[in-house]
Amino acid sequence: MTVPEPSASATAGTDDGSRDPRLEVPFGVRVAAWWSVCFVAIVLGLVVLIRLLNSISLVTVTMAVAVMITALLEPLVRLLVRAGVPRALAGVGVFVLGIAGLAVAVWFVVSQVTDSAGDIQTQLNQAADDIRNWLITGPLHLSAHDVDEYTTDLGDTISSHRSTIVNGFLQTATSAVGVLSGAVLCLFATLFLVLDDGRIWRWFVRIFPVHARAHANEGGVAAWRTLTVYMRSLVLLAALNSLAMVPVMMIAGMPLVVPMAVLLFLGSLVPLIGVLVAGVVVCLIALVASGLTTAIVMAVALILVVQLFGNLVNPIILGKAVDIHPLAILVCVTGGTILAGIFGAFVAVPLVAVINNVVHAVRRQHRSSTGVVREQEA
Repeated sequence: MTVPEPSASATAGTDDGSRDPRLEVPFGVRVAAWWSVCFVAIVLGLVVLIRLLNSISLVTVTMAVAVMITALLEPLVRLLVRAGVPRALAGVGVFVLGIAGLAVAVWFVVSQVTDSAGDIQTQLNQAADDIRNWLITGPLHLSAHDVDEYTTDLGDTISSHRSTIVNGFLQTATSAVGVLSGAVLCLFATLFLVLDDGRIWRWFVRIFPVHARAHANEGGVAAWRTLTVYMRSLVLLAALNSLAMVPVMMIAGMPLVVPMAVLLFLGSLVPLIGVLVAGVVVCLIALVASGLTTAIVMAVALILVVQLFGNLVNPIILGKAVDIHPLAILVCVTGGTILAGIFGAFVAVPLVAVINNVVHAVRRQHRSSTGVVREQEA
């Protein structure tokens, strides 16, 4: 940015001999002021953009998820196209295969939870009795009357707030309708994106001025490559984390091994925070089902598995495509969680990785194009 300098007349002074006040402001302060104005303008623009996207959150979330799912399915579609399969047939086949696999996984998890519901209830009742006995015989030394009184008060509290709980269920039902609508929109968007052969992106590039289309296209290629590599490595790493914990949970005799593995898989899709939350749930289940020793073993095993695959396998999968410091990942996930909850935590890291690689790609494109122009002029 060019900082405007005072004119010659201003430098010489005004008619009455007084010095121009602008000259009293140091050059560094003026530069900092202009940078501050630009920074405030950028922040205001981002705030307006975030509010706009939040006002249409259903479309924002579904389209973002559809793009990320498409980035995961696109390599298989390209592989089939190279093998001679028509693009439409390859896209529909991969889409149907992915949806069918997801439906089978959901059905299997639900059936496992349903089959183990009786055992879970028994273990929860046993855990409640253990807690009651610990309150009476433990360091608190509460009387049985006090413990029963507290339990009765809890039941009365739930009964008195029954209307609030019912309203919460109604709100959940309303949000469930929104989730269903978003899921349908996400499916159709994913199908259209998988079937697309680049026409949507070419239309988007034509929005830019002619002199900027090469930069926009290069940035888009880098963004798509980064997102594809990130999604592939994210799913593979999540699968490794969950599968590695399955034999550990089976040896420990934990219930709901398959649902817990699915929970670890889903938690691993959110870097750092997601696997931490899923690990806490697994340890709590182990504590209720098998005691403190099993819970500690689960915690240690989970830390070892996550560190092993995160530090050894993940860099090999990602390579240089997504090179982000762990501290930056933690800051991005935390900021995304504050701004947009679970969805923000999920998209924060790939968004930062995409922006980082797009900036580098556009800079390389600009330098190469500038070099070509200079050679032609020479």
